[in-house]
Amino acid sequence: MTQQCVVKAQSITDGQQYCLRRVPGFRAKDDSSLLAIDKWKDIDHPNVVRVREAFTTRAFGDSSLIVVYDFKPLSMSLKRRIIDQHEIFSEGRLWRIVLQITSGLKAIHSAGLSARMLNAATVLIAPEDRVYLNSCGLVDLLMVDAAYIVDVAQQEDLRAIGQILDLALGMNPENIATIQGQAPAIVPGASFSADFKQLFGYLHGRMTPVIAIDDILRLAGPRMFAELDSARRDADLYRTNLAHEAANGRLARLLCKLNFITERPEHTMDPEWSETGDRYLIKLFRDYVFHLVDDVGRPVLDMAHVIGNLNKLDAGSAEKIMLMSRDEQSCLVVTYSEIKRCVDGAYSDLAAASRFRK
Repeated sequence: MTQQCVVKAQSITDGQQYCLRRVPGFRAKDDSSLLAIDKWKDIDHPNVVRVREAFTTRAFGDSSLIVVYDFKPLSMSLKRRIIDQHEIFSEGRLWRIVLQITSGLKAIHSAGLSARMLNAATVLIAPEDRVYLNSCGLVDLLMVDAAYIVDVAQQEDLRAIGQILDLALGMNPENIATIQGQAPAIVPGASFSADFKQLFGYLHGRMTPVIAIDDILRLAGPRMFAELDSARRDADLYRTNLAHEAANGRLARLLCKLNFITERPEHTMDPEWSETGDRYLIKLFRDYVFHLVDDVGRPVLDMAHVIGNLNKLDAGSAEKIMLMSRDEQSCLVVTYSEIKRCVDGAYSDLAAASRFRK
């Protein structure tokens, strides 16, 4: 394969981070040479690194090909995990990897394409064993004039899964069989199930010369349900975390409104604007939430008190609280819903004045 380099870049258009794969010394016959990447732009699959665009540039002092891919943080090549880190994969993890590679290939093959360079170096693995097929479409650009048969190339993609398993299993001596007079062979050890051994043999053409994705999925059988269960658990966890972040966002907006309103130096040329009417009530609430002191005058830094009161305010609770002035000469008993009405009204006044000034 042609020498390449990979860099992370940030787009000035959308601010997102992308992976740029550069091939120096690229010579395009004409502008149509880059059209081969267009079909790859339509491949949108969770196990395939999305291809965004391809172009040529002389910014590096030569004619370089740049292919833009989505950036997958914290991921590394499967080859690096196996060879450099000497990681030994259990049967369950190998099933997970095979199923994700097969799922990605099914999307690619259904579009009439072939990965054409599938190996452990072009398969990315991220935390939680998330697998991505990388560098898709690059061979189509580099070998645009080379004729190939799609069906044959797709068979090579599927056989590459077996080669990836060879590399992963070969790191464990238990999976290396030695027969006198013959070269060592990779064979799943005694700890592997009969189903996995059958899959391994199928991917190496021992059952049939033609490998089919549907047959791989059939052999995977019950493991697919385990993968679905794992994906649903992850989805539930993400939804829970997202709900927490949404709650944090509501409180952040509420805090911004309170700070916009309280103790403004001026508004409509009235320095006492934030000290009168509903705004004064908001100021007392702010003191009650953030400026609480104990019996001896020490500051009370109670996050539960702050968050609890802000949540009640955001919900407009009917619960009553007593607010006291700083000189302790007056107090007010109000509900959270009344304070919320005051906040919304005062903020609306500010927003209206801001629009009027523009």
